[in-house]
Amino acid sequence: MNQPLAMPAKLALGISTLFGLLYLSFGLVWLAAPETIAAALGASLLQGTGLATQLGDSASFFLCAGTFMLYGVVRRHADYLMAGAVLIGLVAPARLVAWQFHGAALTMEPIVVEILTFLVVFWAARCVRNA
Repeated sequence: MNQPLAMPAKLALGISTLFGLLYLSFGLVWLAAPETIAAALGASLLQGTGLATQLGDSASFFLCAGTFMLYGVVRRHADYLMAGAVLIGLVAPARLVAWQFHGAALTMEPIVVEILTFLVVFWAARCVRNA
């Protein structure tokens, strides 16, 4: 049986649950209504093989990140929380590389959300591991 968690750990797990649901929903919307999520993210849909790759990669990325976070919360499993945190956390430096070296727009709002997600879910993983 799991030990009772302190209030900060409960807060970290609660916020991690919300992030997990958010990213899981992003993955589902990529499958069900790709034009909606692409517009919300400021992206345009590709055509043909590019569209298949865009939808497959984007949906699976968000579905994995969200599922890892939610599974980690429910099972209080730090490794799954860390997997979700790292998946999302690595997007921020990738965006900076895209901006710096490939002419992409500098998108600070998503970068802040990705860093915040990483920090909170990492914190939750530490809390679970130390409980």
